[in-house]
Amino acid sequence: MKKFKTIFVLISTFVLAIIMIPTKLFAYSDTLPVTHLRNLGNSRQVVLVTTESFNTCIAKIQTFEKTYGIWKQVLSPTAAVIGVNGFAVNKVEGDGKSPVGKFTLRLGFGKYDNPGLKVHYRKVTSNDYWVDDPNSEYYNTWQEGPSNGRWNSAENLLRTDSAYDYAMVINYNTHPIIKGKGSAIFFHLWRNSISGTAGCTATDEETLLSVMRWLDPAKKPVIVQGPASKILKHSKNNR
Repeated sequence: MKKFKTIFVLISTFVLAIIMIPTKLFAYSDTLPVTHLRNLGNSRQVVLVTTESFNTCIAKIQTFEKTYGIWKQVLSPTAAVIGVNGFAVNKVEGDGKSPVGKFTLRLGFGKYDNPGLKVHYRKVTSNDYWVDDPNSEYYNTWQEGPSNGRWNSAENLLRTDSAYDYAMVINYNTHPIIKGKGSAIFFHLWRNSISGTAGCTATDEETLLSVMRWLDPAKKPVIVQGPASKILKHSKNNR
């Protein structure tokens, strides 16, 4: 009888533990900001970039992944910078602001060989350009030079500084492309923790490479960015 009671207690404890585990996990999941974002669709990886207001370039990056229906934080929150003039819901070319919204992450690029990414990666040369001329039919696309009159302005992706040593294309204003709404929006290396960009999102090399290597195209990764107080309202945007 004593042996039976011991076995019964062990089984009861095991069953109770199984019942309790999902509850604890969901409680943890519910505390994460990613659970409050709307319209994530079937995306199971989210890079969340937030600021304290529209007008600051100082940001924070958080990464989340959904496994068996439960969101979990992947990397520790890390410092980042965005456009020198902050965020914009309605971005325009040359405003020095980063776009608010949800955008896909499908293509990495850089000066060096693929650093071990699951997503597609292109090693750039001096012949690679991103067109930022709103009057060109190639606006906001990756092209190979020379221009031969096809555009009057474009950014050479083989930069002399370290910004594009490694980078990800943030698919903003790509489907469809609206001329004048902003171009060449990337996730790349920063100069430092207080200098804003021309409209991209940037962070340190360790964080950037960790995020890039983590991204899995099968999990349909997206980047969601905006002021923390507004991100729920605007997370439905996706271009």
